[in-house]
Amino acid sequence: MALTADRYRRKLTELWLGLCLVLVAPVVSAATRVTLEGGDKAVLTDRQELFLEVSPRRGEGWLSFAERLTGSVKLAPQVGAANGGTKRLLLGKRYRLPFALLSPGNQLRVVEGLFAADRPVSEGWRHRVGSRESLWYVAEWFTGRGDNYRTLREVNGLRDDHIEPGQTLLVPARLLRPAFRSALPASSPYYLEYGKDGRGDHAVYRLKAGEALYSSVVVRFTGRLYADDVNALAGDLAKFNGIGDVTRIPVGYRVKIPLDVLLPEFLPAGDPRRREWEEGLIESAQFANPVVAARLRGVTVILDAGHGGQDVGASVKDTWESLYVYDIMVRTKRLLETSTAARVIATTLDGDGFEVQDRDRLPYSRGHRVLTEPAYPIDDSAVGVHLRWYLANSVYRKARDEGVGADKVVFLSIHADSLHPSLRGAMAYIPSAQLRGGEYGKSGAVYAARREYRERPRVSFSRRALLKSEGQSRELARQLVTAFEAAGLAVHPDKPVRRQIVRRRRPWVPAVLRYNAVPTAVLLEVCNLANPEDRRLIQTRAFRQHVAEAIAAGVLDYFGFDAEPGELMAAAGG
Repeated sequence: MALTADRYRRKLTELWLGLCLVLVAPVVSAATRVTLEGGDKAVLTDRQELFLEVSPRRGEGWLSFAERLTGSVKLAPQVGAANGGTKRLLLGKRYRLPFALLSPGNQLRVVEGLFAADRPVSEGWRHRVGSRESLWYVAEWFTGRGDNYRTLREVNGLRDDHIEPGQTLLVPARLLRPAFRSALPASSPYYLEYGKDGRGDHAVYRLKAGEALYSSVVVRFTGRLYADDVNALAGDLAKFNGIGDVTRIPVGYRVKIPLDVLLPEFLPAGDPRRREWEEGLIESAQFANPVVAARLRGVTVILDAGHGGQDVGASVKDTWESLYVYDIMVRTKRLLETSTAARVIATTLDGDGFEVQDRDRLPYSRGHRVLTEPAYPIDDSAVGVHLRWYLANSVYRKARDEGVGADKVVFLSIHADSLHPSLRGAMAYIPSAQLRGGEYGKSGAVYAARREYRERPRVSFSRRALLKSEGQSRELARQLVTAFEAAGLAVHPDKPVRRQIVRRRRPWVPAVLRYNAVPTAVLLEVCNLANPEDRRLIQTRAFRQHVAEAIAAGVLDYFGFDAEPGELMAAAGG
């Protein structure tokens, strides 16, 4: 059964990157300007763009002007470009600074000036809709990504994308830009205070009813997810705070957290590490998927099932990661091939063909092989991982040689992690531009025997390519997470899209992403095998099918043509 013509037309309408959302608001010919304390002006244009208009101070040059308003001299060229490329500041003249370039404090000033009825609440940010707004732009202002409008639609129980003046929307705390998250009340699970004592600078979090040190402090604020790391840091924090029994911490207890273990987005405004993180976000956010592909026509999707063969991956109570993520990969491949026009290439194969197994518990198998030329039976886990990105790079080069656009190839590696047992749901990792660089390649007979390796033994990427990869990969990851949420599948509650894995206090990018030449590449952890409920679910064919449908829907949405999971299943004959 094909997608209906009505739905096809509706989905094509969404491809205008929010234009359809803009049109729901009345056309207004003049911008709204509000004078802020100090004389600066907050501006909302009729195109729903936010700016801060500022006059330079006496003796101020472009670098100091940009640093004062954005927090970084590195953004001076972008500030100049936003003002016609002028290189000279004139006293008394107002210059426009785009909202995305502003420091968190100035972003907050703009929003508080323009939207006086807004207020931060424990759950996030309450926004009162004005007369010239659309859901797309509300998402862009408060989360940094217009494509988060789908999540706002779900969270607020909206029937469609239409919003009315005077309507109140909740933007969840986990999606908020740092500027707005820092303004949340003390009752919010994301609120931090900052202080200093004889041991140095630290943040302070007040524990709330039902919260635990490991989940509500370590997992939420430091990026640790693996049980050993979480428990070790929880123990360190207990000693740091003089806590004798972590199971009997009173509600309201002020837990001090050294700044050096915090994720950068939770550091105080102006901290060098936070500024570096924000600048990286701004740089990579300029890259978004420019391609519209109805039903994925002309798109190549490279699907990778993690581990396999002798490498079973995470193994919890005899549940092997390799078996179940391979089944999800095969189901996703079938959905994409039967309900879209995509070309789908798998990196591994177990057996003679890609057959969906109609059973809950899967039989043990160590027969997976990487589909290089010749194929590699996965005997060594490291070799298996490296041959995957060599294979993906070869597929990408071939697609480019055949005239396929660089942005019409995506890579998706499917996994199921083993984290702290308190965690549930999906997470997505993308390649951090900051942690990639230099030239890399393997050596040895096992690699030299493969065509894909001989084509290009070593890889290196320009700074621009790394930023583009991070930006586009983040967009695909967010679409996948949104599709999981829309399908009712569990998603990590605090930070479901991450630029890096933190393990043993060291941040790193998985090799299958780090050395991957495909501009859009995501590693998706579909669940946590160490969590009993997640482990029970992945051992059911119904859950694995739902996951496959959500993945396919997320890829479709990334290319501007989303489809409900039920439609995909019907189109695939499921």
